[in-house]
Amino acid sequence: IGGSKSHKHGPGHGSRRNTTTHSKAAKAKSRPAVSETVSPSFLFVINEFEVDFEPLQGESHPLTDQWFNTMPPQHAAAYTREIPGLVFRYQAGVVSPAHGYHWRRPAMGVEGRIVRVDQADDINGYPAIYRAQSVFACSPLLPMIVTDGDASLGYTFLRRLCSCDARYDESRYSTWSHPHFGGGDSREGISYVNSCASGDPWVAGKDSSWIPSLVPAVYKNTNPTAVPSRGLSGDLPIILALMGFHGRPGRASDVFSNRNWHMNRWAGSNRASSYLPKSGESPRGLFVQVCADNLRDGRADNEQNNIPVEQCEQMLGYLEYGTILVQG
Repeated sequence: IGGSKSHKHGPGHGSRRNTTTHSKAAKAKSRPAVSETVSPSFLFVINEFEVDFEPLQGESHPLTDQWFNTMPPQHAAAYTREIPGLVFRYQAGVVSPAHGYHWRRPAMGVEGRIVRVDQADDINGYPAIYRAQSVFACSPLLPMIVTDGDASLGYTFLRRLCSCDARYDESRYSTWSHPHFGGGDSREGISYVNSCASGDPWVAGKDSSWIPSLVPAVYKNTNPTAVPSRGLSGDLPIILALMGFHGRPGRASDVFSNRNWHMNRWAGSNRASSYLPKSGESPRGLFVQVCADNLRDGRADNEQNNIPVEQCEQMLGYLEYGTILVQG
């Protein structure tokens, strides 16, 4: 988008935070400091991809993993359309529509972003992008996979653990993985979800209230000595996507319009979403962008008027890895 103030490390990422926070180090063991001058607030949007899963010319079948589960395509042309969601604001546990903010993408294959618009629908501000991630529900045998950035831009790959992986520059391409729950002390009972395969492929505590409603049952902690679960936290876009799958296809925003996530508690169904792919159905994919709420109402978008991005990032890091986003 012309004039965009996106902070990104390479094509397909669209997020200042995707490479800086996703080291293999335990992220939550050193709690982020947070400024008391910045309220816990952010903007987000959940868009749904429409994807052509037909094989490429010269190929006999769509992209699969080694167990023949259908995977999201790696080429941008397969992402034929997106269904944009409403832009919402989270503020101190309350989610509401962010009036004056919209999603803009000039065309598929081009980076999109949340923007602020005036009454004539002209762009007059660019909130700082904090984190963007894509989440696909593939099948009952592969219930959820995640990657950094916008999968529709064609900068993802499926790691094969062979020489073919060397074709992909991981400073520009992001890889698909199962959600992992790492970075915290397992004795806390808080599960910090991430996309970088850091930690364990199961949640930190037992008897989690948000399994199977948000996190698929395959990630349940079955260790009888595990401490009781206290909650789910971690990368915001992944958590928001897990909630968004409870919306009908193309209607992920309904989950938040209906306040199914309120005061950091999940108030939606306690069962797995009925809108996840059944056996033989194509995967369903969501893209979530989270932005800092750093533009002041009624003021021009410039450094003098805006809340410093660094303060907002510090606060958002604390929300993700210093608080519980879903209790229980």
